[in-house]
Amino acid sequence: MNASDNDRLARIKATVERLRREYADDPNVVTVGWGLPRRGGDLTDELAVIVQVRQKLATDRGITDARSQPVPREVDGFPTDVQAHRIRPAAGMVGQRDETQYDPLRGGVASSNAANHIAWFNGSGTLGLLARDATTGAAVGLSNWHVWGDGGETGDDIIQPGHPTGTDHLEAVGKIAACGVLAPSLIEWEVPSPLTVGLYGGGAAALALAAALSDVRDPSRRGQDATMPPEGAYTLDETVDVAIEYPDLPLPGRPFATDVHWQYTRRTDQGELTHTVEERQVNSQFLLGKLVEVNRDVYRPGEAVQVTAAIWDSQPRGCQDYHVVAHLFPREDPGRVLRAVLAPTTCSQQPPPDLQSVTFADIVVGDYPPQGRFAWLGYDAFGASSVRVRDWPSSGRGLELSRGPLTLTHPPTNHVQVTAAAGSDPPLTVVAINAAGQTVAIASNPESGVHDLTLAGPGIVRTKLRMRNAEGVEGLLLRYSVEAVGEDPQRCCFTAQVPLPPDALKGGWEVHVSVQNLNTVPPGTPPEEAAPVIGGHLLSSHTTAEVLGCAAVMLGDHVFDVF
Repeated sequence: MNASDNDRLARIKATVERLRREYADDPNVVTVGWGLPRRGGDLTDELAVIVQVRQKLATDRGITDARSQPVPREVDGFPTDVQAHRIRPAAGMVGQRDETQYDPLRGGVASSNAANHIAWFNGSGTLGLLARDATTGAAVGLSNWHVWGDGGETGDDIIQPGHPTGTDHLEAVGKIAACGVLAPSLIEWEVPSPLTVGLYGGGAAALALAAALSDVRDPSRRGQDATMPPEGAYTLDETVDVAIEYPDLPLPGRPFATDVHWQYTRRTDQGELTHTVEERQVNSQFLLGKLVEVNRDVYRPGEAVQVTAAIWDSQPRGCQDYHVVAHLFPREDPGRVLRAVLAPTTCSQQPPPDLQSVTFADIVVGDYPPQGRFAWLGYDAFGASSVRVRDWPSSGRGLELSRGPLTLTHPPTNHVQVTAAAGSDPPLTVVAINAAGQTVAIASNPESGVHDLTLAGPGIVRTKLRMRNAEGVEGLLLRYSVEAVGEDPQRCCFTAQVPLPPDALKGGWEVHVSVQNLNTVPPGTPPEEAAPVIGGHLLSSHTTAEVLGCAAVMLGDHVFDVF
């Protein structure tokens, strides 16, 4: 960023801080931040003050009755955007602040220093454990220094769950600076989700920091290697100063980049020695592929759902080195989440290494749910009310393609062939994506008519089909083929039975499977061998491949129905 950008960011931060104080007692204002506003539902590229309110009030009378105050259209030269606050940790996910026992499957209890929540890497993280003072018997909590103490003072209030709305923990530079205060845990969900905090809260910050500073040797040891003191000198103390820039959003399960500048200083009784490093690091904690299945598509309340997950890792790990949890919840009430730890199981035999295809010739013409599966091919028509199988003149039967995107998911492959019919030039684009959310190939229809589009690249697990922006354009997916990759030694499989409660809500249910790595280094391992093994980080990506401006939309692994 140039000096002008830095000045503009400094000014809007100062404006936001002032407005936070002015609206601190306003019962309708949830939080004040800054970022990219929405105009007509779409993100724009201007910098604005974002005011999140419990309820958007259309009239001055309504604002007065709510004991609130109006938000000006512009403050200190910055436009404002008033948004209805609808994103929050669901009840039961991280517990209430007066709870003393927690479900271990929640993946950690979010907590923060209430007096120190502006910087992302200060004052927020996971509660380590609860204990009692040996002298007074008073309840005490234990966590890491960076969670509560770094930058804090004796007497600060520690709260649980984390700081309200979780939106004040990320202010950095570059692309992230343009986003300002983001939605909780970097994720914008279409519905209040019980997974937001568990999958992304706190851990996202830890993963981003580890991605920036992890190496065969950490900065302290690398600095020590480069600053050997002269013979006879004594080291008095050591410090490491770090500055990190994030050109990519640090979403867990993605190979995002970090630009790091750090300086190690060794102070000796004969003077100071320093070592400075500037480098780009890339998060290496992500999966190449993940496939989640259930044993049926329809269940009754009280029946058990058999969940099976296969994963392909980007790093060589044993199948015992993962913590895999299934999260099942009804769309109508995501707070009623069911969880189960998946146990290692034997993987089913991979299909032979030839072309496996799904066609629609034997599928009945008509409407189908917007999310589901045709044979082994999963589909998601995000935002649509249904998908339609229909006949195409002289070309056969297929899945209708509309202007909205259609996402197709399948086991990892290096080769995809899409056979599609389209009615104008060139109306259809297909994007192939790996499990880390990276685009690995793109293909488009050269002209109207029926064409085979071939996409090749490592670890394709998802494609997105999108029609061009033209009214009346028609298209049809006739055949979808993948080339099986054969037996893969890195594939690991896990399974568990999850009983549905007798009063399980009827309708659509979603399945999300989270995968964390474990630190299995045995005691006594030399530090240089143990240091690169990072445990407890989220390897699975749970967002769409396209980051929408400064937010991302959660992506489920599977869908089933309860009747």
